[in-house]
Amino acid sequence: MPAKLQREKALRKALLDKKMKMWNVLRDELFRKLGKEYNVMFENPNDIEELSIIDVIEETGISIADIHRKELEELDEAINKLDDGTYGICSVCGNEIDEERLKVVLSAATCIDCARERDKKA
Repeated sequence: MPAKLQREKALRKALLDKKMKMWNVLRDELFRKLGKEYNVMFENPNDIEELSIIDVIEETGISIADIHRKELEELDEAINKLDDGTYGICSVCGNEIDEERLKVVLSAATCIDCARERDKKA
């Protein structure tokens, strides 16, 4: 397998692993806050009352997920860029993003110079 394909395969795995880990943390946090008994109810609701409880749980879950929504969206965008061959290309200036930056921030969409410039303006 060519080195480029191996690199892309490793990057895809790292991005998907990070995304899965984040979802697992969110799920665990949700059920830790709400209680493990809801986990069973969430899988097999039996009546209207349980369904309404599940609605509340889902809304709470959405609130928890919103906290990390941006990072999840960035991971999805990085996976899409990997698919279309633009991963590692700065979305602002079009230059290649430094490999070390990508190791630290897998979903980085901008090079360090453009990120610094953006942060100055913020």
